[in-house]
Amino acid sequence: MDSNNIPSVEQIQLQQQQAAEAEERRNLILDQILEPQAKDRLNRLSLVRKDKARAVGDSIISAATNGRLKGKVTEEQLIAMLEQLSLTKDSDTTISGKSKGITIQRRKYGFDDDDDEDDDSDLL
Repeated sequence: MDSNNIPSVEQIQLQQQQAAEAEERRNLILDQILEPQAKDRLNRLSLVRKDKARAVGDSIISAATNGRLKGKVTEEQLIAMLEQLSLTKDSDTTISGKSKGITIQRRKYGFDDDDDEDDDSDLL
C-alpha cells in the first residue's frame, strides 16, 4: 500500500485470486456433499437468488463438517432445507415488520373519491 492507503494492483489481484480459490474449494466440497440433482438445483437457484443459495450451501457445509449429515444430500432434502430457510426468513421479516414482498398502492383520483354512482350507462 502507498501512503494514501490505496491497495496496489498486485494486492487487488491477489485478493481476487484468493476469493476465486475459496469459491472453488467451496464448490468442490458441495460436489462431495450433494447428489448431482441437488447440485443442479442449487446452481439453478444461485442464478436467481444468490443469497439464498449461498445460505443453504453454507448450512450444508456446516452440517457436514459438524457430522450432522449422514450420506449425500438428495434433491428432496435440499428442497426441505430451502423451505425451512424460507420459513425462518419469513418469520424474521414479519417480526421486524418489514416484508420483502411487492405492495401495490392504487392512487385515487378526484372523480373516484365520492362517486357513489355505479351506473355507467350515462357514459355510453
